[in-house]
Amino acid sequence: MTECMELLGGAWTPNIVWQLSGGARRFGELRRDIPRISPRMLSARLRSLEAKGVVDREVVPSSPPSVEYALTELGRELIPVIDAIVRVGTRLHKASGRELRRAAA
Repeated sequence: MTECMELLGGAWTPNIVWQLSGGARRFGELRRDIPRISPRMLSARLRSLEAKGVVDREVVPSSPPSVEYALTELGRELIPVIDAIVRVGTRLHKASGRELRRAAA
């Protein structure tokens, strides 16, 4: 459990895994879909996820060459975990909104 929480606790990591859950993506696509992440941070997180066996990096032979990132089998196992976190986060957000409305009344 500790290893998984350390992985998911990293800044931006759940966002990257979530974005890759729909299939392989290029660096620029990830940057566009996670607008607040810097290119340097995205690159560092992708390298880290690749080193841990969560993300696969493939150089696509095109002109100019491009790189695609995709989840490995291990990475795909994280999707239900992140999905559960998103669902609970949404419920917490809605609940805190209700609390704010009650406090204002």
